[in-house]
Amino acid sequence: MNRDITTNEELRIAALRSYDIVYAAAEQDYDELTALASAICNTPISLVSLIDQNRQLFKSRHGLTITQTPREFSFCAHAILNPEQPMVVTDARVDERFANNPLVTGDPHIIFYAGVPLVDSNGFTLGSFCVIDHAPKQLSEQQLSALQVLAKQVVRIFENKKFRSASNTDEQSLEARIESLLSKRTKQFITENKSLSNLYRKVSENNDNLKKSNHSLQQFAFVASHDLQEPLRKIQAFSELIFKRHADQLGDAAEYLYKIKLAAGRMSQLVNNLLAHSKIPEQQQKTLVSMDWVIQTVLQDLELAISETGAVVSYDPLPMIEANETHLCQVFQNLIGNSLKFRQAGEPLQINIQYKKLLKADLPPFVHPGKICENYHLIEVADNGIGFDQQYADKMFGLFTRLENSSEFAGSGIGLSICEKVVSSHGGAICAQGQVGKGAVFSIYLPC
Repeated sequence: MNRDITTNEELRIAALRSYDIVYAAAEQDYDELTALASAICNTPISLVSLIDQNRQLFKSRHGLTITQTPREFSFCAHAILNPEQPMVVTDARVDERFANNPLVTGDPHIIFYAGVPLVDSNGFTLGSFCVIDHAPKQLSEQQLSALQVLAKQVVRIFENKKFRSASNTDEQSLEARIESLLSKRTKQFITENKSLSNLYRKVSENNDNLKKSNHSLQQFAFVASHDLQEPLRKIQAFSELIFKRHADQLGDAAEYLYKIKLAAGRMSQLVNNLLAHSKIPEQQQKTLVSMDWVIQTVLQDLELAISETGAVVSYDPLPMIEANETHLCQVFQNLIGNSLKFRQAGEPLQINIQYKKLLKADLPPFVHPGKICENYHLIEVADNGIGFDQQYADKMFGLFTRLENSSEFAGSGIGLSICEKVVSSHGGAICAQGQVGKGAVFSIYLPC
């Protein structure tokens, strides 16, 4: 079998070796990612594979004991030939490239393979991040997308470690020169400045890593939440079917079956909310949106709940704004829905939606929109419901946050987090003011 060679192979090998990872010991950072890949793709084997001159070496291996193979038998050596897209082999036994490969005909009996090239910031393909199965298989779009995210994370770890290693070497050389040239007082000044520089670098690095981790977590939350829906639908459907067909035979068990169905329904709603939260981008694609239409649409969707509670909803004439229509509907559906849910028993519910335009100078001191501009739209949703203690105002937009008195009401604690994420992605800000027993006001500031 001829070994596949990429263009500029010498440069690629040099780039790989510059990371000083080919012969380094295994590390937990990579092992956690390969374990996660196998869990997401439901495969027994996942690998971080590096393609050296004559060998394929495994920087991390999940479900495999060998540490390397000859390059001529490597699937990943084929994957790196096209760095632009993943390579998927559904059944290697019928693929002429691999049918006689000893890794297919013998241990580890590779049948299914999906590999994403590991491409660094200079465009060099170092190897691949792959998953392997012993039977034919297909990956869903979500699973393949998650595999690509994990591959990018591996490359980021490579580059971060290389950067830190180079920085340490440069710092040691610089310190030696400074020691020989400068006085004690000057050295003290430089030491203090170096500490500040290191602190700034660490903060910047941690911030970058946090953004990357958040992106990876969003991708994983989407995949995990999506895959949870099907078993939940089956639980609900089978519970309903059993109840309809055998209700007269169940006796006291019917009540437990009903509780199972309710619990599955609540879990399904939680998963839907998680999906909605994970799908909200950090920056919105906007069109010109009629806020009057948004409110009318939300009121139509909540028409039954409004009728059942006897609530009276009024709203000012609202402007046309640049926004994402679907996500703004989510915001106002959550806010108005909360007003309907957290109403006071025995008192007619009033919900007022008010609008005015503000200058930047007129913003309250505690409001900090993500985008700075001269004017802002202010839309407020006010009610006379049960309200809340103002001390919780800054906490209530957190994911899964519920207030102390919320145990009396159903909910997942995700709705207000969705509101905050949508408004922030529009460059705006959202805040809340409340008084126990008097009601609540939610204020949304959006750039004009």
